[in-house]
Amino acid sequence: MSSSLELSKRLRALTDEQLSELASTRLTNSTSIKDYFDLADALLTEDSILSAVRRLPLEQLLQLRELASTGKTTAGAQLTSALEHSLLGPEAQLALYPEVSAVLLSATEKLSPAKADKPSKVVKGSELRDAAALETALSAITSLDELARSIESHHVKELARGGLSAQDSQRLAPLMPSAEITPTALLALGKLSGILAKNSGWWMATEKLDDWLHLPLAERWLAVTTAWSASLGTDLHAILSTESNWGPELHAWLEVHYPLGHDWLDADLRDRLSDAELLGLSSAGSVTAVGRSVLAGDWKAVNAAIAAVVPPFAEHVFVQHDFTVVAPGPLTPTDDVFMRQLCVVESRGLATTFRITAQGTNHLLAQGTSAAQILEHLTSLAATDIPQAVSYFITDLGERFGTIRVREVSGHTVVKASDLLVLRTINADHALNSLGLRPVSEDSLQTAISAGIVLNALLDAKYPAQLEDANGTIIAAPVHRRSIELQPEPVSPHVALVQRLRGSREAATTDDATWIARQLDVAVREKSILIVTVSMPDGEREFTIEPKGFSNGRLRCLDRTTEVERTLPASHITAVRPG
Repeated sequence: MSSSLELSKRLRALTDEQLSELASTRLTNSTSIKDYFDLADALLTEDSILSAVRRLPLEQLLQLRELASTGKTTAGAQLTSALEHSLLGPEAQLALYPEVSAVLLSATEKLSPAKADKPSKVVKGSELRDAAALETALSAITSLDELARSIESHHVKELARGGLSAQDSQRLAPLMPSAEITPTALLALGKLSGILAKNSGWWMATEKLDDWLHLPLAERWLAVTTAWSASLGTDLHAILSTESNWGPELHAWLEVHYPLGHDWLDADLRDRLSDAELLGLSSAGSVTAVGRSVLAGDWKAVNAAIAAVVPPFAEHVFVQHDFTVVAPGPLTPTDDVFMRQLCVVESRGLATTFRITAQGTNHLLAQGTSAAQILEHLTSLAATDIPQAVSYFITDLGERFGTIRVREVSGHTVVKASDLLVLRTINADHALNSLGLRPVSEDSLQTAISAGIVLNALLDAKYPAQLEDANGTIIAAPVHRRSIELQPEPVSPHVALVQRLRGSREAATTDDATWIARQLDVAVREKSILIVTVSMPDGEREFTIEPKGFSNGRLRCLDRTTEVERTLPASHITAVRPG
């Protein structure tokens, strides 16, 4: 049986995911593939076979060379899996197609077994280094929180050439835990954890962010670390488990154990190693104790390690006369969200400095929290009495809040103020010119811009504005986010290939009949000589023919023996071979 025919039968039985994975790892261009026979032919080309073979480690390559030359080998589960899912050997167990054997023998001709690897040594006295790496990782997670909060309200555009614009980089740089860590590195962590996503080149927060921000710091780190472990896959997990040094020694190991090249995994390996440094799983290229526990799947030890370095929640904060609030340790998620709504963050870390602002207070008031509730929550957190200046400040803002009302009316936004002087001040404020406010009566201004945008602009300009409905009832202010245009993600060429393959299936024909029809069609195009076996009333007969045309299930051909032109029904042709 032809290799292409047998392989095409196997391909039809694969799932969509398996077909897509085959196409992504073994094909450089799939646009010309129309059916399973095209795919089978493409997978049996030298380039495609090499794409699969070069992904195998040295030990499996040597076993496959033995199988290709002798037909026998001692194969473990990994080699059997490679034969079944990557090389797609014949149905017979531990066998290769002739095309695969030829490429294998040529590619592995000069390979020899590697010397035994020296066991990796754990560096003694590295406990302080490992603890420092975890503390740095917690700072990175805290910065990731800040980054995600910033992106939630102001989406970030990734440039076509990669990286962020100078403006976005400059805006996000102060959120980084150190100058060596770039926003791009933390964006990758955010994507790994699922709280950030990229669509049409825009980075934005996902619906998971709110739940994430209410997790304790240790659980946030654990969530990213778990996602990192799951992203490794079998190959990278095995590679990273071999060496305690993830620097030059690891790359030297790759050169030995992947002798046909490892550029196919270099990008993923580089990204995972960068993430590992940020998460404290390695330090300066050397795997840490917690990194070894993650690779070993010992999550009990991982939890113990992170619990040992995470400081307990701060029970109190220190509110000072200059409106700064110092949290000596991480706050509970609920208290942290409250403080970030009320204040701006002046310094970040396990100990954080906040500053109470009018804008933050107004935003809380706009969300429906009263001044008394704000003071009550702040008092319950404060280690000492709240300074009188802070108390007066919040109370005064609460009393003045709502003197400016914003309402949506018939597709327009109306701004009203109880103090006409304040209304005239708003109308003359250059910072609000972009709103296009214009007087429509003595006590109101109007604009075509939506109420949510107008409200946020007034709050940003430190006006005590509040949103109301059509009946004049105060309602919570919506969260305004930067408007962006999202485009549908392009269909992957591998997904498109699977769709074409599924659409090419003909339930009325068998694989053998389809294969014969394909061979006849190719012979007509290439003007080749064939020997066909035809089922006749008196039995089967062979004809040596030169195909002239093939359509509507009938083959027009020249009988080379008698030089007579014949027309043969394709349904009667049972076998085809080259003449």
